[in-house]
This record gives sequence, C-alpha cells and structure tokens, in this order.
Amino acid sequence: MTQKTPRNPSNRLLLPIVKREPEKTKLPVQLAQEIHADLLAYQRAYQEMNGVELSLDFIIEHVLIQHMKRDKAFQTWKATALKAAGSN
Repeated sequence: MTQKTPRNPSNRLLLPIVKREPEKTKLPVQLAQEIHADLLAYQRAYQEMNGVELSLDFIIEHVLIQHMKRDKAFQTWKATALKAAGSN
C-alpha cells in the first residue's frame, strides 16, 4: 500500500486515508456480482482521489466498521450484551 497526498481534498470519500492495515482474520464471503463491481469501482475511485491503493479486504472492513458504528440499535444491543456477558 503506497501513500500520496490527496489530489483534491474537496472530493473525498467517507473512507479516510489510512496509515497501515491492522492484523486480519480470514473470513470467506460470497457477494452479489453487483456489490463486487461496486467495490471494485470504489477501490478505483479511492485510488484516483487519494493516490493510495487499498485492498478490497481493507475497504470492506472499513465499510462494515462505519456501518456498525452508525447503527444505534446494534450499539445499544452490543453494550447490553457485553455487560450481561461480563456479569456471568
């Protein structure tokens, strides 16, 4: 993964410019062809807009992170489940 200065800071995707990839756990998934095509397009857009090439795995991980952080019902459930698990 290489890093360069963004070409146009006003045209930025939600995925931030990254410094390094964290350790990974392998998770094989099957996606609809349309989703795969959109992921490839997002990868190209990110590279063109930021001058940084990212793996599809990294993009998928960060899209999932953003989605789960924004899901208030999930965050509430997670906090409750973690507290319940901690009290056992």
